[in-house]
Amino acid sequence: MTNRKGLLLGIAVVFALGTFAESFQIAWGSGFFIGRLSLKWLLTLLGCGLLLAALLWVMQRGLGQSKTAISTKNALFDRLDAVPGLRWLLTALVVVFPWYFIYYSPWGSLFTGFFTRTFLYGLAVLSVALLLTRERKVLLTWRGFLLSLLFVAVGLVIGDAFVRVTNYPLALHWSEGNRLWDYSLLFGRERYNYPAGEPIFAWIDRGRQTLWGLPFLWDELSISGARAWSALMTTLPYALLGWFAFRPIKDARWQWFLAGLWALIFLNQGPIYAPLILGAILVAFARRRSLLIAIPLVALAGAYVAASRFTWTFAPAIWAVMLSLSDAAWQQGKLRWQDWTRAFVLGVSGLWSAGLPIISGILASLFAPAPTPTGVVDATPGAQGVSSVQALQATVTSQPFAWERMLPNDVFPPGIVLGLLAAAGPLLLLMLYLVRTGYWKTTSLQRIVVLGGLSAFLVVGLIASAKVGGGADLHNLDMLLVTLVLLAGVAWEAGLHKHLAEWVENKTSVQAALTAMLLIPALFPLYSGAPLSLPNEERLTYIMERIDANVACAAQYGPILFLDQRQLLTFRYQTQVALHPEYEKKYVMDQALSANQVFFEGFAADLAQHKYALIVGELEDTVFRGRNPEYGDSLIVENNAWKRWVSIPLLRYYESVHDFQDVGVEIFMPIGNAFECP
Repeated sequence: MTNRKGLLLGIAVVFALGTFAESFQIAWGSGFFIGRLSLKWLLTLLGCGLLLAALLWVMQRGLGQSKTAISTKNALFDRLDAVPGLRWLLTALVVVFPWYFIYYSPWGSLFTGFFTRTFLYGLAVLSVALLLTRERKVLLTWRGFLLSLLFVAVGLVIGDAFVRVTNYPLALHWSEGNRLWDYSLLFGRERYNYPAGEPIFAWIDRGRQTLWGLPFLWDELSISGARAWSALMTTLPYALLGWFAFRPIKDARWQWFLAGLWALIFLNQGPIYAPLILGAILVAFARRRSLLIAIPLVALAGAYVAASRFTWTFAPAIWAVMLSLSDAAWQQGKLRWQDWTRAFVLGVSGLWSAGLPIISGILASLFAPAPTPTGVVDATPGAQGVSSVQALQATVTSQPFAWERMLPNDVFPPGIVLGLLAAAGPLLLLMLYLVRTGYWKTTSLQRIVVLGGLSAFLVVGLIASAKVGGGADLHNLDMLLVTLVLLAGVAWEAGLHKHLAEWVENKTSVQAALTAMLLIPALFPLYSGAPLSLPNEERLTYIMERIDANVACAAQYGPILFLDQRQLLTFRYQTQVALHPEYEKKYVMDQALSANQVFFEGFAADLAQHKYALIVGELEDTVFRGRNPEYGDSLIVENNAWKRWVSIPLLRYYESVHDFQDVGVEIFMPIGNAFECP
């Protein structure tokens, strides 16, 4: 006990010293009151040092579980409990504090160091754990500690999602503006100056466009409202899936509620698009219900996710089979013919609308080979029809692979393999423990089906992650991560819920697995989070005035192409300009990655003819990146494809008239144009 106490205290001292050193580094150079410190920063450092010393003293007194420390805690909390709800209010405030500090306070952009963020996180976790420990004989319990890890992680994840809810009119990241334009077209087409009967090409799948487009049914929707809906779609469905995958049990409803919060932080590690989540919710809702109810639910899930992305087509059918057999295995200890029949019927239901036509087309092509695809691209990315072996091969090989992203790299520092092991490994180990110890009853055939499904999702996810344009996170392993949540729900119901409260306090292996499951999802928002870095009001007004003036002027002489920043049309920042939907940025990028020479011959011809009087785009140059990019751009393959196919022809025929480096916007006009704009 003494050795453990000394080790924990030593770690705390190291992080306290690291935090002070990072603070001193920020403060140095702020003025000349003492050395190169301003008076304000000198006082800040003194306060920081005193606070860190006080916290270390409190920790030193409390680590030994001394009677004095415990009695002090009990006396303090007795006073808190005298006011109903006060302890929970303080808990909520402490949970929110890291969220506020990192994402909404001016300190969030200054204090980004590893030691400072870790110390802040540890302080919040320990404070919440103390507040949640109601036992009077100890300072902390494992239950309180694990709950604190969960609540603080949920706060960080929600903060990361909603920090981008703002009325700022320009795009917040590379594709955001044009995605908002994509979403608007299904229900908000009237926002654009475009012929009523003509279709508008949008490089987006119908499933996502429908879901994210719902707010555009309200004609007065603002850009902040659309961003709020987007943030909601990357948080709430994750928790909902958890609450559907984990069936509520009478004596374990609190565990069931917490399982939904865990699913939120677990799936955020993807992240994962909501259409796949909604499909999984439908399948989870169909569990152990009569076939009259389950069949249409699984069929609807199959049709919906297939309309969103080709690679998702088979997921609902596989989930339905896995869940049917897994439920039967732990309930009965064996699989009967009725269980196999149910699994088969539900599997076929999930494949009926899209999966079976794909399978039949591929089988038919083996005997009567289909002609090689012509290269004509469907207008719904990820949902292209694959009806032959040749079409499947063309889909897989249409863009180059960057297999080096499987290992640690600049695009995704841990690499896909290590990132996946960190994200899913603790859960897999916990489920394996339940199977090996018999707390989760399985059968050999059921295990084969489950492992087969997991393996298929793993292979598809790794291939998709290795293609250029992917590999920046774990979102292409979405089916695998969702499957693990569904299986976790089965494992919990099969036996974990009966023993969890006991194991949390006395089983080291379970404590370690749960700690990792709750700690790791918090790391990305903890260390990468920061407030939005936006120009001040005066600067933004100037930029918008320059864009408005140039667009209004050039519109008198020809069409205006919004290669980027199409949300300016969507939310009526530009109202008098006709929409020209061709050459949308994301679609152009996809064609560049595919090296579609025919497409770019047309693009270059339009530029050579000075078809557009003005083009609004991103910052352009013709500098090709190397392995040690001077500009810090780690997406080397994607960057160089854009330079080759887009930047070079654009800058050959158009010149920059305004480049707003701080917001990533550049305006181009034809070289040698006969008109002049301000």
